[in-house]
Amino acid sequence: MVAEKPPSASQALPIVVGGFYRSGTSLVRRMLDSHSSIYCGPEVNFFRDFYGDFRDDRLARLRFFQTVRSVEPDETSLLRIFGEAYVKTLENAAARNGKRRWADKNPENALYLKEWSQLLRREFFFIHCVRHPLDAISSLVEAKFPLTVPPSFKDKVALYRRFVEAGLRGEERRQGSCQRIRYEDLVCDPESVLVGVVSKMGEAYEPAMLEFNEHPHDHGLEDRKIDESKGVHGESLGRYRKNLSRRKIRYILNECSEIMTRLNYSELVR
Repeated sequence: MVAEKPPSASQALPIVVGGFYRSGTSLVRRMLDSHSSIYCGPEVNFFRDFYGDFRDDRLARLRFFQTVRSVEPDETSLLRIFGEAYVKTLENAAARNGKRRWADKNPENALYLKEWSQLLRREFFFIHCVRHPLDAISSLVEAKFPLTVPPSFKDKVALYRRFVEAGLRGEERRQGSCQRIRYEDLVCDPESVLVGVVSKMGEAYEPAMLEFNEHPHDHGLEDRKIDESKGVHGESLGRYRKNLSRRKIRYILNECSEIMTRLNYSELVR
């Protein structure tokens, strides 16, 4: 495996934010968007729409990217055409907001890093948001997301593994041009985490990043909980204790033991 070159501070690479659902991607997006040099808008489901990755989608055959394949069946060509248009849209959004670089936030970006590499010619900075599986899956059970998340508990655990394993593969490929953010570290010591992240991206830390909801942000598809937050807090740490049975806790710990080791997590959330 060939490692990709780390970015220099002058490159101002695009930023791709991904990670499992309810692992802090919305919080990171608003923090980044509060930086004077970075535009990070709400989610745009480009790749999910492109591949039709929705569950039980009754309108699947009517979706644009499904019907346009009758005109251009070459998927590589389609991705290049519309992917370049999407990148241009993000560039325009950054310029319109007076920012010199852009970031794309979507949990599913962790699954589409190969596509991002194709569109951006491998030149981007990857932020991988992770969270202890007990709390992440507990939160997802509460959130539901029926069009993207399977109803079965065991399938939710398998989905967690799929996302995190894909993100870890992305970390290995990118090395110097990526940063992992653990949700627990971010909410317990946000300034230190942000200083490390923006420094690696070639930016200076700005206190405004911790005052993220005091600044205007574009509205769109986003976890509503972040819009109600007045600041960074750790109130959700250890939430699994209220939401998960002992049987489910044992199942998660067994299924995710290897991932937890790689993420430096102990068995239980403090």
